[in-house]
Amino acid sequence: MSDEHPTGYVDLTTPDSVPAAPTEEAPVDLPPTEATDAVPTPEAPAPAPAPTKAAAFNMGTLPDLRETLQADSAENKSRAEFTTVYDVIDRLESMLDEAKTSMFSPSMVKVDRDEFTSQLAELKKLLPVQLERASALMREAERRLESAQTQANAVVASAQSRAADMVREANEQAQFLAGQENVTELARQKARTILEQAQAKSDHLTQGADQYCTTVMEGLSQQLGKLTQDVQAGLNVLEERQRSAGEQLPKLTLNDYPEAQ
Repeated sequence: MSDEHPTGYVDLTTPDSVPAAPTEEAPVDLPPTEATDAVPTPEAPAPAPAPTKAAAFNMGTLPDLRETLQADSAENKSRAEFTTVYDVIDRLESMLDEAKTSMFSPSMVKVDRDEFTSQLAELKKLLPVQLERASALMREAERRLESAQTQANAVVASAQSRAADMVREANEQAQFLAGQENVTELARQKARTILEQAQAKSDHLTQGADQYCTTVMEGLSQQLGKLTQDVQAGLNVLEERQRSAGEQLPKLTLNDYPEAQ
């Protein structure tokens, strides 16, 4: 047990807690890479601008989910949409796996507090970016639905106009050909046929847009649910380690103190 720090570990679940060990102990407990990162250098903040680039959104980069939903599994789609967030979570897990354990409590590990806090901050910055992409996909689905509805309305309006013209022409022909009473009925039947075809095409466009929106929103729901489960699982692991470490810490009794001579 260290004289400067009784426990010899840093509590990761309480960011406000500061280890009592002096700064000279950091190079001994941390791996060489972590100790180097702890030294303030001009190159240390270099990875920070990465989330800023990811925040820029371009509608042209949106994938056409209609072409990939059947080919890719749900797990691959989730990874493709949240690759950056998963990278941060993997780095946090690697830090915990590669960190040194405490001598008296194997379940407790020592990590670079600044590096771990930096990774958490990056995760907080990236989550809104991924949610923004999901919102953009939903807006794109709504835009396509509105476009399909507009096209369907235009088809119906054009068909109605053509039907009205044909009925008008038929009436004119019927008046000219008084002896042919079936001319108007034939025109009406043809007009009804055109209207039915136009209505069928309109229904097809609307159903296709609705199906696309439903597919996109279901995919987004699965991706967001998977991300929430991963983050919650990480928090549960940290809480379990803290609780287990607290139970395994050695406690001093009166017999451990030397008697006065």
